[in-house]
Amino acid sequence: MKVFFNIIFLLFFTLVSCQSYSQGKIDKSKEEIKKGNKNGNYQKSQSTSSSNSDNERSIGDIIFGGIAQGILYLTYYSTIGDYKWEDHLHSNITKYPYYNDHSGNYESTDSAFHSKIHFRFDVDDQFLYSNRNLIGNHFKCNIRPFQYFYLQGQYHQLTEHNINNTYSNLSLFNINFCYDRLRFEKFNLGWKLGMCYISNNVNKGGFSFGLDAEAFFIKRISLYVSKQWGSINNVAVNEFEFAGKYHIKRYNMHLGYEHLRIGSPLYDYISLGAGVHL
Repeated sequence: MKVFFNIIFLLFFTLVSCQSYSQGKIDKSKEEIKKGNKNGNYQKSQSTSSSNSDNERSIGDIIFGGIAQGILYLTYYSTIGDYKWEDHLHSNITKYPYYNDHSGNYESTDSAFHSKIHFRFDVDDQFLYSNRNLIGNHFKCNIRPFQYFYLQGQYHQLTEHNINNTYSNLSLFNINFCYDRLRFEKFNLGWKLGMCYISNNVNKGGFSFGLDAEAFFIKRISLYVSKQWGSINNVAVNEFEFAGKYHIKRYNMHLGYEHLRIGSPLYDYISLGAGVHL
């Protein structure tokens, strides 16, 4: 009888262990967001993910970390600019990048070309691939009523196939007010402030801020980079994106890399997508 109970206990322990192990990244992220961090300081997981602690700072953190900290202490003129003395702040929005084979998102007021439009709508959608069990989609739109600022909406839909043959989903939404501090024909750099939100029975949101930049140094090609820091329920929700774009009239194709941190789990994706400027 004792042997029988030992076998039952062993089977029960094995089942519980398998169920715990079957929890994937997405379920762990959602659980941590819902639970929150009452201390206000995010603590690293002591599970197997701790072995990756040396890699928690992504390339985006290294590139943009110091810049973001500095922005918090900059003056009005550094974050907004002086429209009296900085001519680039008056640059016009182009119809679309390289519409004249020269300009990117902006063109100077004394340019030989004149893209005098006051509204542009940019839409991008890309497929995300990490491995055969972890994929996603990233949809983004920019509403540019004029050259002075724009509104940005983003939607990440992440899907994971768990080892117990179930599927987990995570929907991450971002909405930001964006301002390009530098508006040159070949380069633009700006900051953004807004909110991030996770649905899927989590239904919690928080504050986010970040930086966007795009360079147009090679004809028909641009390099785009974005870093965003956020917090939901005192848990980190960070995003980094890098992409190379090839522009064909109003359309573009892009290939890149995305890194997400939602709680302690880290997500690394190759991205492939396309966009249009309306």
